[in-house]
Amino acid sequence: MPDRNQSIILGTALTAVLSTSYLGLITCCCGGVIIGALVTVWHYTSTHGITVTGGQGAVLGLTVGVLGAVISAILDYVLIQAGVRVDHTIMQFMLDRFGDQMPPESYDQLVQQMEEAITFGKFALQALIGVAFSAGFGAIGGAIGASVFKKGGDDPSYPAG
Repeated sequence: MPDRNQSIILGTALTAVLSTSYLGLITCCCGGVIIGALVTVWHYTSTHGITVTGGQGAVLGLTVGVLGAVISAILDYVLIQAGVRVDHTIMQFMLDRFGDQMPPESYDQLVQQMEEAITFGKFALQALIGVAFSAGFGAIGGAIGASVFKKGGDDPSYPAG
């Protein structure tokens, strides 16, 4: 199998950026992971002119999902330390939009959650859960990419691989 490091680095960078903070909300959580896995498989198959199996694509995607989630978690932690809190934005939106329709105990619970500091342990647990989900969605994206970006068929310049 040809060297895949460049493709993994590209996909990991894309996944990390798309999964960090507010961009993670825009890409609907795991959308950035799937996009990163698809780009990884596309780059790998296009660069080397080969077809990968669904399993090989899944491994590429899983690798990108895990690495991207770890880097994204580090970036998120830095942003939290700098005072950027996505969870506050979401909770404030819920209070502004639905606060008058909420039961008082739910409203008070959201306000209390906004006032709580994020401990490193709580953040680490959330990051581990994020890594697990990203691994799964990365594998799915990689397998999809393997079936979408096939090389060969009618074009003899691409060897099947």
